[in-house]
Amino acid sequence: MFNWLTEIEEPIIPFNGDNGELKIHKIENDKNLTHMSEVCQIFAALDVISEEDGMTAYPTSNHQATQLIMEEVVPHYAVVKEIFIDGELKEINVFRLKNNSRRIIEELLLEGVYPVIPDLYRSKSINRSNYPRRLKYYSINKELINQIYNKETDDVFSFFNSSFLAENQPLALQPTGWKLQSQLKDSYTIRAFSTFAKQLVLIVNDLDNEVIGLDIYN
Repeated sequence: MFNWLTEIEEPIIPFNGDNGELKIHKIENDKNLTHMSEVCQIFAALDVISEEDGMTAYPTSNHQATQLIMEEVVPHYAVVKEIFIDGELKEINVFRLKNNSRRIIEELLLEGVYPVIPDLYRSKSINRSNYPRRLKYYSINKELINQIYNKETDDVFSFFNSSFLAENQPLALQPTGWKLQSQLKDSYTIRAFSTFAKQLVLIVNDLDNEVIGLDIYN
C-alpha cells in the first residue's frame, strides 16, 4: 500500500441519538443572495453536477453555527426545515436549490469555483460501487501530504468546526470518480483539508478500489 496511507480498523463512532419530542418547522424565505460561500458550494455543487436534488442537514451545534447557516445557506434553498428535539433546535435541513442559486453554481463551475469542488466531484454519477462490497479504511498520513494553505479553506474549517465537527462526530463527504491510486495523494481536497483536520479517513471498496467516502475528524 502507499506510504501516505495506513490501513485501520473501521472507526467506532459514538451514536449521538436524540430522544424526545420531535417538531419540524418549515422556514419560508424569499431572500436571494448574489454570492455563495465555499461551504455552501461544497454541498450545493453536487446537486448541480449530478443533476439530482439532495437534502443536506446542517447541525446547529451553537449560536455561531445557526447564524452562519441562516445567513449563508438558507437563502439559497426553496425548502428549509428546522428540526427541534424537546424544543431545542438541532439541525436545519435544506433541499432544492433556488434557480438563482443554481445559476451561481453553474457560473462558478465555468469561471472559477472553489478548487475543492471539481476535485471532490470528478464524476456526475453519485452511484456508489456495485455490491458486494469489501470495505477498507485508510488513515491519511498528513505529514506526507503537500498541504495547501489559503483563506478559503480557513473559512471552510471555521464553519465545519462550529457546525459539523462540534459534536465530536466526523463529517462524511462523498467523493465521486475517486479511485485509490498513487496520484490521489495530489488531490486538492486532501491537500487542503489536511491543513486543519485531525484525521482524514478514506473508505474504499477493496473489490474495485473506488473511494466511496472521505471522513473528516477534528
